[in-house]
Amino acid sequence: MKMKTIGINETKRMVYGCTVFCLIIYPFSYFTHTWSLAFGIATCLMVLFCAVATWYMHKPVEQLNFMRDDFATVASVMARFKKQYNDWLHYVTPALIIPWLAWACYEFAWKNAPEGINPLWLCLPLIAGAAIGGVVGYCYHRKAVNAAQDILDEINN
Repeated sequence: MKMKTIGINETKRMVYGCTVFCLIIYPFSYFTHTWSLAFGIATCLMVLFCAVATWYMHKPVEQLNFMRDDFATVASVMARFKKQYNDWLHYVTPALIIPWLAWACYEFAWKNAPEGINPLWLCLPLIAGAAIGGVVGYCYHRKAVNAAQDILDEINN
């Protein structure tokens, strides 16, 4: 079971790494005048919110001691972790990403579009980046959820 938590911990480390990267990059992007200050602050707050939520969801898993905790406790923690991760994917992610992406398209394409260039063409890199990020994020999500399910299956067998 301890080995199966590697996928869960890998997801957490990736989120923390992305958080540090974003918190370094977005203040610098203000100086390029690509985004407004409000957009940069909102993005940083959203990234911090996601990092805190990740910490909150992972905390009970980190506190498990597979050598001492009984199977009922481990199963309960893993089932809750799996449910929280799936709820995050289905409910919170769209509520954060859709408005953020629309705002990013406005900031980057409509507000700063050079004369004679269709702003929709400038939205394509943002949408492509969101699609690539969504696929990568979903792969990490599946890795964590599958690791939790493997632990639950091992307990049930």
